[in-house]
Amino acid sequence: MSDYLQTLRLFSPKLRLFLLSMGVMAMVPFGIIAVLFNLYLLRLGFDARYIGLLAGLGQLVWAAAALPAGLLTNRIGLRNSMELGIFVFGSALALVLLVELLPQAYWQAWLLGSQMLLNVGVAIITVNIPAYLMALTGERERKHAFGLFAALIPTAAFLGSLLAGMLPGFWARQLGMSLDAAAPYKLALWVGPILCWVAMVPLLRTDPGRVITQAGSSAADERAPIRLLVFWGVMVFLAAVGEGAMRTFYNVFLDAQLGVPPATIGFVMGVGQLLPIAAALALPLLLTRWGTGNTLLIMILASGAFLVPLALTGQLWVAAGAYMAVMAAIACLGTSRDLFGQELVIPRWRTSSQGVAMIGMSLGWAAAGVVGGMLIEAAGFSTLFIAGAVAAFLAAGLLFGYLRRGRSRRTAAAAVTALPEVDPAIVPAESIVLLPEP
Repeated sequence: MSDYLQTLRLFSPKLRLFLLSMGVMAMVPFGIIAVLFNLYLLRLGFDARYIGLLAGLGQLVWAAAALPAGLLTNRIGLRNSMELGIFVFGSALALVLLVELLPQAYWQAWLLGSQMLLNVGVAIITVNIPAYLMALTGERERKHAFGLFAALIPTAAFLGSLLAGMLPGFWARQLGMSLDAAAPYKLALWVGPILCWVAMVPLLRTDPGRVITQAGSSAADERAPIRLLVFWGVMVFLAAVGEGAMRTFYNVFLDAQLGVPPATIGFVMGVGQLLPIAAALALPLLLTRWGTGNTLLIMILASGAFLVPLALTGQLWVAAGAYMAVMAAIACLGTSRDLFGQELVIPRWRTSSQGVAMIGMSLGWAAAGVVGGMLIEAAGFSTLFIAGAVAAFLAAGLLFGYLRRGRSRRTAAAAVTALPEVDPAIVPAESIVLLPEP
């Protein structure tokens, strides 16, 4: 524990400012929006199918914007891209909340356009976070910085969820309305844009974070590792389906299926972040003990396994426990995924690797939203959560195969290098490929 705390003291002031900014920002998507946005849409008269469609189409924009966001970063730097992404995200959320000023016939188009803009902001932010953390850290404190960042997300979600659970009731009392009206939710959601714009302030004093390029790199380094990136995108896509189902429909599940009031939903989703905080703080120890690849594999399996109780339950306490377990696994999964993706390639391709991961994740969430809304209408929430679990197990199978193949190749390479001489006619040098440590 003393070594753990000593490593945390190595964090630079600029890294601490970055973490502060991200902590404030994370309250919005993982707390305020996660609890209230779907409930607001329900009270505007939209159903689960439209909610899923809106989320899915927005996430398709996230996928389309991920690689251009990486190219933008190469031109303007990591910090400037982060500032731009946060500003776009907060402004788009403000536009969403102006929808009732329009005639009702235009609501769907306005919400869709605002959601698309919001996800452009998401793409810019998420593509840059891992590369920026890599730029702000040294080898010794890097895993702890990633672990602390992972703990920030559920901590911010906990605070944001509790706040989101209380605000609709407060505004309903002030306005003399019931919680079946949309206005209390809209006013509560206005906290989101304000927090986004506040989060931009600490970033002004952080490092510009230029993208690393290697002078004198070989032609092989300049070629994009296409096959590796395709594998990476497919694996992330499958792992994200279950997470997308949880994040898109969990509050709808509690509201529509279990009849849970908004304050209780906010409490459940807030308390559900306590175990993820502890899990994320333990992540550096897990990464050191198991390695990045094995940690990622275990967390994908856990995220799928804990979706199964949600498919089988009609009890709030079971649903709350399953949510807490899934979110704990996701907290570790997301950070180990980001770190593994950065270690998977040379620095020249780090933003590309993260861009591919964000494409996979956003498409997974989009599939969960669009197809999930249809599954809920056709077969109920149980089918949705089982489908998410199956997708996670498929992702774990792909990653297991890659890690096993990597270990076999490293064993073969070690055996070859142990020989006094190697006949190139028997073992051509170009056939020996060293893969990153899992």
